[in-house]
Amino acid sequence: MILPRLIIADEHRPGKVPSGVLLAHALKERGYKLKIFVGGVDETSLRSLQLLCNTSVTVLDPTLCDGRENLRWLFQQAASPDCLNLVLTNLGGRWTEDSPFRIPKECMLLAEWLDCELIPVVYSDTSSTITVRSISEVMSQFERHENMHIHSILFRSVLSNREYELLDREVGRQISSISLGGIPRELERDTPMITDLCTENYGRALLPLRSAGVQLKSNEGQIVWGLFNALAQAAPEWQKQRMLTQPISEKANIAVVRHPALTLGGNGTELLFQTLGCEIIDIPLEGTLTHTVPIHGVYIPHGLTYMVLPRFFANLYLKTMISRAGEGQFFFLAEGGSAPLLGEAITLPSGKGDGADGRGFGLMPFSSVYKSTSLGQPAKVVGFSKRKNPLITGSQEWVWGYMSANLMITPSDPEAACWEVREGMDAKPLWRDGWSKGRALVTAMRPEFWSCPESFRRWLEG
Repeated sequence: MILPRLIIADEHRPGKVPSGVLLAHALKERGYKLKIFVGGVDETSLRSLQLLCNTSVTVLDPTLCDGRENLRWLFQQAASPDCLNLVLTNLGGRWTEDSPFRIPKECMLLAEWLDCELIPVVYSDTSSTITVRSISEVMSQFERHENMHIHSILFRSVLSNREYELLDREVGRQISSISLGGIPRELERDTPMITDLCTENYGRALLPLRSAGVQLKSNEGQIVWGLFNALAQAAPEWQKQRMLTQPISEKANIAVVRHPALTLGGNGTELLFQTLGCEIIDIPLEGTLTHTVPIHGVYIPHGLTYMVLPRFFANLYLKTMISRAGEGQFFFLAEGGSAPLLGEAITLPSGKGDGADGRGFGLMPFSSVYKSTSLGQPAKVVGFSKRKNPLITGSQEWVWGYMSANLMITPSDPEAACWEVREGMDAKPLWRDGWSKGRALVTAMRPEFWSCPESFRRWLEG
């Protein structure tokens, strides 16, 4: 099975847009057909890529997928033989100029499990000595692992053509990798506000990124564009991953609520629905409904739901459907930033709310506080069953996901929560999460159901 695939791993610098985001946009503008993956939890980059490339984006995180087979199955379902399957991830960095360059384990695992070329993208706006040392340390860490394909590098924040030529010559003396070129410093962009990207009027916030991508596309002499596709095509033949669970016995139609604010979790859950034999029915928060088929479940994706609370209550069809689903009559899921919608009182971020009255549907016994306008940097967690719920049972089942400290949910009765949440498999329980009623489940976690596909199929079948 041929799946052209390539990883771009950016040296991390807080507050700056990863160059992989701009490269993906430039490749799209140059006519490449792309399938895009974000190799970790980076909601701002994910949303930027959705808008810049006008496509769905898949979160592909080794920890959240809970193993090689799960991650490869997810990648296989989302990837296409007709596309350049592009994975953008974090290369890591150094805390100070004297500290070592540290690569996250997720980056290493992606390169190993996907068995393809990885392009390190390293900053070059400091001294050439530090840049060369960074590249040497990166290469030495990858060389310790088998089946690592690192044959090219890319520089970012290049000060001038002359600086690039000097740096390229110096690096060439020490390593044999090919330089794909350099991204000029003037194309560095600050990270946009996630709230600006989650409105219908996102154009102004996206303009700096879009202009940088267009300028990058036109830089024929600074980037060797043809090598991106060549490196992707050079990936070894894909060894097909077997299905880890069977499709559901009867087809089900799942209604997915659509709005720009509800896009921060990627399309992984929808892919699992489709893989298991469900059909996705789009339900817009506003506008005319066009479907005529029966609905067997409702899914409210993770996002900044506080931005659109009044619209949920104004949509009578959706309001009725959520009320029925919240009583457990059929499959229902509200996750992450959408969980407060099903609770009782909601405290909105200061000065925000679009006219909302600070109340949820009241179907689950908890209150919520959005402590900030953004959900901030999430923490990866794993949930174990505490009491009966429709997803996981017993001590031998669990679900991985991520949660934000900027969303605080306080249960009316702590014993009503159905999960124990930990920061690792062997860690102590930290808090409780998850509220269920029949087949309805509401959780402040954004679960990665590819970590427990068999449990998810059982829940779908009821």
